Amino acid sequence: MPDTNPGQAGYAELFGQVTRNATHEIKNELAVINEQSRLISEMLEMGAKGREPDPDRLYQLIGRVIERVSRADQAVKRLNAFAHSAEETGPICDAVKGVTLICGIFARQAALHNVTLELALPETLSVGLPTLDFERLLWRCLATVVEAAVSGSVLHLGLESGGEGAVLRLDAELEREMPPLPGQLLAEMGVSLRGGGGVLELGLPPARATGG
Repeated sequence: MPDTNPGQAGYAELFGQVTRNATHEIKNELAVINEQSRLISEMLEMGAKGREPDPDRLYQLIGRVIERVSRADQAVKRLNAFAHSAEETGPICDAVKGVTLICGIFARQAALHNVTLELALPETLSVGLPTLDFERLLWRCLATVVEAAVSGSVLHLGLESGGEGAVLRLDAELEREMPPLPGQLLAEMGVSLRGGGGVLELGLPPARATGG
């Protein structure tokens, strides 16, 4: 995208945040895999020296490695799905798919603040926003609420049809006032903002058919 694009900085920020969260998650899983593998290696070396390893302990360690490999694989798949979402350049996006993906990646960030995400989503719902714009908006909303949320609380995120468009609602117990979302960002996307207290509610534009 050219430097003159007003959304350039926002897109770059989104890619940086998503990549940082995903790679940290993968790095953490690899660290655990490395540690468990080292313990398995030590047990096998003891067996080679005539001291039979505890089979239950060995199976336990192997099970942990398998579990962590699976978790790292899921993190890689989420990162890959996000990369592919950048190729979806149309004016309409699958909001349910976007929320599921971004919340899956953002979960680590929420966990750092000791906040749990709880989603209530319809089976299908599209909105009139390009995919990256919707993901950028959602990430900003999540970060805004989580920063102000009470440690140990649950952030409830709901998505539903509302009027001609859709409504995205984030509800959490707050320990401080949420900073305002950028008015220019909302205006550029045609998004309305309402709610108060611990509730952030956004009216999203409808998905309208294009072409003749």
